Amino acid sequence: MAIERSNTGIWYGRFIDYLGTHARAHSRLVLLDRLEQELQYHLDWLRRHDEDISEITEPKIVIGEELAGIRKLGESGGEVAFFEFDRRKVTQLSLERAIHLMSHSRRDLQELIADIRPQMMLMVPPHKKRNILDILSHVCNAEEFYVSRLGPDADTAYRRNVGMTESEIQELPIIDRLSVVRIACVETLGEMIPLVSGKCFTRSEYTSYPDELWSAHKVLRRLLEHEREHFYNIRGYLGIPIRNPIETS
Repeated sequence: MAIERSNTGIWYGRFIDYLGTHARAHSRLVLLDRLEQELQYHLDWLRRHDEDISEITEPKIVIGEELAGIRKLGESGGEVAFFEFDRRKVTQLSLERAIHLMSHSRRDLQELIADIRPQMMLMVPPHKKRNILDILSHVCNAEEFYVSRLGPDADTAYRRNVGMTESEIQELPIIDRLSVVRIACVETLGEMIPLVSGKCFTRSEYTSYPDELWSAHKVLRRLLEHEREHFYNIRGYLGIPIRNPIETS
């Protein structure tokens, strides 16, 4: 596992060897418990998407990295940790693998929201700040942000690939916006990651943390982690268990 703690009391965790895994908690002990559940969910998730996991033996869970003091972790615009494993070079094969997993993740999200009634999309549960429509819009915004971390040339590539102004994108129905943004992001990842893979960098635009360290690997893992986090959020809004043992068995 690689886990991080915020200065606001939020904990995040994931499995280094399983891109896209994610758990969140308000204490270290609860996080570790949720990560054990997340591992089983993820293996079942891979199986459900017809991925071959026959070579995966019973995993041994250990903490590989642990970082503290991550600023505003879990809040919009907050920082996320840069781990040593984020220095990994992203090969063409690993890029294609990440994009393949992103297609599974997006399909899950689209199926989850396909039949939600309009009034439910606008409902804000107690103690929450967003409705489901806001969450989906946030997912789109975050994807654009993560891709922008690849540098100014990524901005240019993204604008060319999306073929629309930002205001035109914002006006799209959310289902269409999710699709348009994702396609442009994937095309931009394909252009940019071979140019920056293996490098570490910062970018001052669009962030309150211009010193936050990024890499191609961190961009890919955040795209997957973030979508899963909000997939879980929406399930919670709908009263569906976050990790349903019946569905995932």
